[in-house]
Amino acid sequence: MMTRKDYVKVSAILASYQDVIDSDDYYELVMDFGKMMKLDNDRFDLSRFLIASGIDTKALVSHAMSTLPKPATDHVALATDVEEGWGRAY
Repeated sequence: MMTRKDYVKVSAILASYQDVIDSDDYYELVMDFGKMMKLDNDRFDLSRFLIASGIDTKALVSHAMSTLPKPATDHVALATDVEEGWGRAY
C-alpha cells in the first residue's frame, strides 16, 4: 500500500513533466495514476492529487460545464409538455 509520502513524490515527478507532455496526454497520465492510487487506498484524495500534479481543476470544471446540454427550460416545447404531463398525472 502506498502512503501519503508516495503520493506527494509521484505528483511532484508528474508535475515536472507537465510542460513537456501534450496537455490532454498529461491529464490522462495523471488520471491513470490517480485511479491506480484510489484503487490502492479508498481514502486517497484524487482532487488533491490533481492539484498537486499541476492540473487546473477550475478549468476542468468550466470545460465540463460548457459541454453539458442546455437545460430543459431552454426547450419551450419540452418544458410545456412536461408541465402538461405533470398536471394530468396528478
